[in-house]
Amino acid sequence: MNTAFARLDQIAPFIHISSSALFIAVQLSIVIFAKYFFKNIEQNPNLYKTILKEFGYFVKLELAAIFILCISGVFAAFTGKIRISDPMVEAIMLTKWALLAFILLNIVYMWYKFGKAKKAFSSGDLLSVHENFVLIIYYFTPLNIVLSFISIYLGVTFRGFQ
Repeated sequence: MNTAFARLDQIAPFIHISSSALFIAVQLSIVIFAKYFFKNIEQNPNLYKTILKEFGYFVKLELAAIFILCISGVFAAFTGKIRISDPMVEAIMLTKWALLAFILLNIVYMWYKFGKAKKAFSSGDLLSVHENFVLIIYYFTPLNIVLSFISIYLGVTFRGFQ
């Protein structure tokens, strides 16, 4: 019996695409959130405390989305629904995994810079806090957004080979 709803071969791509959208939304939220708070940071340095508090939540959401992306990607690859006999399809899949690994390494580095910002805030070094957040918000987060869109494009291209 072929049911119209709740088929595993439909749920896995839905979860994969949804987690991609969640990841990009979280990245965009970080940029918007931080730019809003960075406008008045000179007049109110206590905003760093708010940024430090909220950024931790965003990174946890990012890591959850990456975890779901990895699980759904592995599930799709090993259920037999993806045929990787074409070298072009194999190249697309390997590129997507490489992009995901690079994004994950970028997030780990962002977490490291976030830890440095927390330590600098504890010691009262607001300049160091600001520099670490500028790197995270204006460089690494937009890089993740661009790489995510490239990965989505590759996923759409991949579906064209199916």
